[in-house]
Amino acid sequence: MASGKASKIIGINYAIHNKLLMKATIFLIALCIIGFVYVLFFVPDPNSFIDYYGFSTKNFFERPWISLSSIFLHGSVEHLISNVLVLLFFGLAVEKGIGPFKFLALFFMGAFAGDLMSMVFYSPGVVSIGASAGIFTIVGIGMITHPIDLSSYPLFVPLPLIIIGSLYIVYNIIGFMTAEGNISYVAHFGGLIVGLIHGFKSKGLKRGIILIAVGTMIVLAVPYIIKLMFG
Repeated sequence: MASGKASKIIGINYAIHNKLLMKATIFLIALCIIGFVYVLFFVPDPNSFIDYYGFSTKNFFERPWISLSSIFLHGSVEHLISNVLVLLFFGLAVEKGIGPFKFLALFFMGAFAGDLMSMVFYSPGVVSIGASAGIFTIVGIGMITHPIDLSSYPLFVPLPLIIIGSLYIVYNIIGFMTAEGNISYVAHFGGLIVGLIHGFKSKGLKRGIILIAVGTMIVLAVPYIIKLMFG
């Protein structure tokens, strides 16, 4: 009898898990789109709105809830689309493995870690917006736990997540070192660290380091191979 009850409970939990599967990824994407559309069409002064609801150290100590509101604000269509596509391809793979509740918890942990990194590196009045830190958490998880799952974004050629994740790591290191563009690279690193820690705990530190090393070497080698082939 007890065994039958346990089986029934497991069955119910499994059914709930399947019903909710991928809902967290779509939910976050929907919030990003709604936030962008709202600012674009219903806010008379978007710059003042972003200055108020975006994340900065000053804003955080005055209005701590901006750690949430800033996630779903984006500065341009390109910013929105790039975040949505990365979240879609990595999110669907990761959520399938860990479930929607843990997925959301890790996403927001990464976003808040990105905020902490921004507080350390940027002056109190510098405002940042976007879901990138949380998304980089999902990237960090995906490249370790689902390294050979394929994604066609951003290069429009199906590539394993470990290669795409390594590409993002290299891109962020270069961006941080050259201070290229108006992008909070340190926030990305904050989110990425949370994701990698979870990936290492799930699959092992040694495996994770080997995957990152191999992926990074491939990413760095490709330009030289292309140069040798095509002069």
